[in-house]
This record gives sequence, C-alpha cells and structure tokens, in this order.
Amino acid sequence: MEESKSKSQSVACPFESTETTIKHHHARESSHAACDKLIQQTGKKGNDDKSSRCTRYHSSGKKTLLHHHFSSSYITGEDNNEIAVARMLIERSIDMGGSKARSIDIRGTKVRLGGMQEHGDSVLTVVSDDHTGRTPLHNLFESSFRRLSHIRYVELIIEMSARVDEKRKTSFYWNELMLQQNRWGATPLHRMAVNTAIEYRAVSAVLKKCNDAWGSGCLIHPLLQRNNYGDLPIHFACDQADSSEQWIEAFVGFLDSDYKVTYDTVFKRCLILMLDRFIDEHYEEFEQFCDDNNWWSSEETEERECVSLQLILSSNERLDDIDWSSLRTPFDDLLPKLRVLLEAAAKSNMYHTHQTQEYEISFESVHLAASVPNFPTFILQMMALHDQSAMLRTDEHGRIPLHYALVATPGNQEQDSGKDCYGVDLVYWSTNFESRSLVQFILDNAPSSADIHDGDGRLPIHLAIANNRDLSSVVLPIIAAYPGSISAIDPCTNLKPFLLAASHDNASLDLIFRLAALEPNLINA
Repeated sequence: MEESKSKSQSVACPFESTETTIKHHHARESSHAACDKLIQQTGKKGNDDKSSRCTRYHSSGKKTLLHHHFSSSYITGEDNNEIAVARMLIERSIDMGGSKARSIDIRGTKVRLGGMQEHGDSVLTVVSDDHTGRTPLHNLFESSFRRLSHIRYVELIIEMSARVDEKRKTSFYWNELMLQQNRWGATPLHRMAVNTAIEYRAVSAVLKKCNDAWGSGCLIHPLLQRNNYGDLPIHFACDQADSSEQWIEAFVGFLDSDYKVTYDTVFKRCLILMLDRFIDEHYEEFEQFCDDNNWWSSEETEERECVSLQLILSSNERLDDIDWSSLRTPFDDLLPKLRVLLEAAAKSNMYHTHQTQEYEISFESVHLAASVPNFPTFILQMMALHDQSAMLRTDEHGRIPLHYALVATPGNQEQDSGKDCYGVDLVYWSTNFESRSLVQFILDNAPSSADIHDGDGRLPIHLAIANNRDLSSVVLPIIAAYPGSISAIDPCTNLKPFLLAASHDNASLDLIFRLAALEPNLINA
C-alpha cells in the first residue's frame, strides 16, 4: 500500500548534522569510538564492492547523519555508545537550529548538514533530499531484518522533543515529528504500524505521547493522518500477516481516548483488509468452504473471494444450512482481532449517540458483535457459525445476543453499501444484499431467544419498545417468535407492551395501535 522497500542499504555514518559538532567530535571519546567502529565497518563493506557503494550514493541522495545512523544495520538500540551518538546528533542540531543547509562528501556519500527551518527545530524534522522524502524517524521505524530494540531511542526522542518545546515555549513538537510525511504521505506512525518487530512497550510510549501532545493543542491527532492513498496507521496494522490483537489494540486504543472517531473513518477499511488477508492466508480452506456449500462465483461477475464469502453467508436463511467446518480452525486466529475492533466500535457508537452505558461491553464475542449493528453482516454471521450455542447463552451480565441487539444503537453514521476504494462491497443489515434486520437474523436462528429475560427481568419485547425499535422489522418478529410476550408486564415499569409504547415520548401511533390491537385482554374488554 505504500513505497516498496529500497533494495540498496544505506551507509552507516553516525556523524553530527552540524558542522560545529564534526570539529568538536573528539570531545566525546566514547561517542567518537562508536563512530569510528561503524565507519570502519561501513568502509570495509563499501570497499568490497565499488559499484555497490555507487548505488548507495545514487539511491540515498542527500541525508543527514541521523538518517544514516537510524538506517544503519549495525545499531542495536542497546549499546550506550550508539545511543550517545544519537543524543549528540540531536542535541547539537537543537543548539544550532537555523543553520544554513549544505552537504559534504563522506566515503562517497553526500551527507546533509544543518538546514533546520527555524530556531528551535531539530534534525528530527529534516527531510532527506532524495526520492523518498523521509525524516530520520521514518528510517528508525522502518521494517528491516536487523535486530533493533526501539525503546531507548523512543525515550531519547521524547526527551529531545521536550527540549525543543521548552525552547519554543510550546507543547506539541512531538506530534509535529509524528505528522511528518514522506513522498507517499506516510508518517513515522505508518512505518511503525507495519513493523510488528517493534516492542509493544516502545509503541505504547510513542502513542501515549501522541495523545498527551494532542491534548495540548495539536490540530490533528497523528493517528488520524492519512497517507496519499487514504490509509491511516491502523489500516497498516490490520493488514499485517503477523499482527496480533495486542498490536491492533495499541493503535485502536490510543486512536482517541474518547472514541470520537466515526465508523467510516476507521473500521470499514480495517475489516476489508482483515477479511482479504484472512482469505488469502487460508485460500485452500476457503475453496473447500465454497465446495462444501455448493458455491462457485460465475465468470461473468468475477466476484472477489471476500464478496463470495459474504454472499454465501447471507444467501442462507439459517446458519444450520452452512457448512463451516473448513474455516473453523483458521477463524480462531481472526476472532481476537475482530473483537478488538468490535469493542472500539461499540464505544464509538455510544459516544456518537450520547448513549448512557445501559449495557456493559460483553466478553462474549457473539454478544459483542450483536451490539454493533452498523458493522457488516459477515462479522456476526461468522462468529455465530463459530459458536452457535452462544445465540441462547447468557453472558456475565445475564444477557443474550438479542438483548444487546435491541439496546445498541448504530449512531448517526451512514452505512455505505457501495464499493470501497478496494472495490469491495460490504453487506449490511436491512440492505439489498441482506434484507433482514439484525434482530430478524437472530430470531431466524434462535427463535426461542424472544422468551428469555435479561438480567433486569425484561423480555426482548420490552427492550424493543423502550428503545423505540421499528415495528415491522423488530417488534412484530419478536411477537411472532413469542406471541405470549404481548401481554407480559415489564418489571421495570409495571406496564404491558402497548402501555409501555404509549408512555414513550417518541413512539409512533401505528406502534401503539398495533400493540393494543394484539393485546387479547384489551380486545375482550
């Protein structure tokens, strides 16, 4: 989704990015020794292949010495000398901020000196004069085969950014660093999201600092900065084959402490990427799934695999008609990642609808999926196939999925059933592809759930009316599944369903009259 990784390796040359520091390099003997060691190693490598050295020169262009330091294959993040070198490079650039940019030649490589845009900047924000347009932080977080611990470098950069803020009398220089974009629009956080080898402690420290700085007046949260292709860092995190639920949770959890992001801003593309990767990684199992369910996409439509999967799930009225056996084991790996997105989306819905948390977030996956009605249908369908008994199982709060579906609200966020930029149709409830509502789907597969009380003793009919649910797609299907519910007294209000509807400020007259007409005792009277 972004630039391809450069095949040529950058020259490791951790000198200072200001001319003054080069003249006074001998003042720091330990740092000087580290520099000498790395230059000798790089020089030996370059002398082995003169053409390779030339390639490095032409591909790398003009970079600061910190660019070269952070892209070196010799740094480990654990050696005191190399950390001291990085500290010296950054400190001197802060002290010499505002110096005019120029270049020198070191071992056949053009190295950029100075060039900070204003007094108070540092070398951390300097963009390389080559086709990539990267800052040193892009290089630090770049995926590579090197074994590098990032936490000490992250702590150093946090410390140095505070020095710049102190000099500027501001408090958001850190987020300026994280908002710097390369030629493809990627920020350092985009590069970090791809590099799952970075330790979780370092990722957490970076993202926590982003949140702290954003609260201090930064215009945009770095996690909401898109690249040139419209991708956020969380989209990169979801698209990695080896990303864990903890990795995804880091980027989602720090995205906004108040969950102010909208569904279409984040989750839609995450789900498409995760579904695509799930099928790609288990293509043989997916083909078997299609065979087991007698489904083959026609040559005329040339459906993508993820489209076929959704159509198979929605074309069967009952889950019992679907053979899930071939995908059961592969889905075990995807399930925890989907839970992370579901939980964040549930909290986002609550925030956008100003909903008081009437129901807590469930630890049960099917229950949680039922509480996010604006997610595509395949999420709940796959989870329910994976654990069909969950449809009638009460969770730790004494509730079943139907209870959550009736209480949850999708918010004012539109559901776009059209094609995404990846050319994928996502299927939503109550659309052309899946005409049933979320509640109808649950009742089709677990009709007896209409007769199960929640932890407060309320039946689904009471929850549907209290939450002003639609008559035809919600209320009537519940009554059809459990006719006796029309006369059941709500334990919270001591009212029968039609009186409960009449007491609701926003209830439609049609709903009230239909419920009254169905109430047998009222008709007899």
